[in-house]
Amino acid sequence: MTTPTSTTTTTTTTTPTTTLPKTYTKSDVALHGSASNCWTIVNGNVYNLTNWIASHPGGESAIISMCGGDGSAGFNNQHGGQGKPERIIESFLIGALK
Repeated sequence: MTTPTSTTTTTTTTTPTTTLPKTYTKSDVALHGSASNCWTIVNGNVYNLTNWIASHPGGESAIISMCGGDGSAGFNNQHGGQGKPERIIESFLIGALK
């Protein structure tokens, strides 16, 4: 003789979530204007370059001068159109300028 068994099936439906990029104002970036806490704006994006300062091949001062402000002109004048610097800076992206 066999005993009846019951099976319960649970179906979970998940709704995909879209994560919007974090946005920052120029005032937010200005609060991070030191070598120990360095955010900058480059071409409408916000980057935290604090950990890049000591590694920058062009010297620390080139990055420190960008901390807390818009470093677009400096970055574009030195690196515009160069793939490697653009890939490196993208690794420090934290959001977009609002």
